[in-house]
Amino acid sequence: MARAKKKKKEKRKKDPFTVRLKRRGREFLDLGQTLANEPKKFPSALLGVLRRSFRTIWDARGGGLYACGYLLTFLWLETTMFLGDIIEAESVGAFLGGQLFEMFFRFLGESLGNMIVALMWPVFVVTFAPPWGAVGFGLAYLAFDKVLKMPIERWLFHDVGAPNAMDTASTDAQERS
Repeated sequence: MARAKKKKKEKRKKDPFTVRLKRRGREFLDLGQTLANEPKKFPSALLGVLRRSFRTIWDARGGGLYACGYLLTFLWLETTMFLGDIIEAESVGAFLGGQLFEMFFRFLGESLGNMIVALMWPVFVVTFAPPWGAVGFGLAYLAFDKVLKMPIERWLFHDVGAPNAMDTASTDAQERS
């Protein structure tokens, strides 16, 4: 019994930052090559990369309502930031040049800010329209496990088989090799 608890508490060791960065770089390089060589396969390849990223966030944030809210909030903030950058650009060349230059400075800084804001998403929901925000949050908390959790996990983990961190960790390790 004690051995089972100890084994359950053990977490998979995180790969070093440089290894994870190289893996993401290879993913984006592969996506670029797919877009250039086989454009019809690009949407499914992009969806696979996004699904693995969402799965990582889902596992890191507990795989419940909080994880779903965090992910949706972060995606909303990043999309609005990116679309704002497109609208502000004077031309396609200016946009691409601006993105390359600003990527390491402004964009990453704003993304970090978006991540912090996304972590606090329940506060924004509760204070949206008091007291109805709190009531809505409570109802969402009660209904999430019964209505949304299974379809979300089915979509996130359909290629893995089981929705938990240990299975995704072993599958992700197999994908790297």
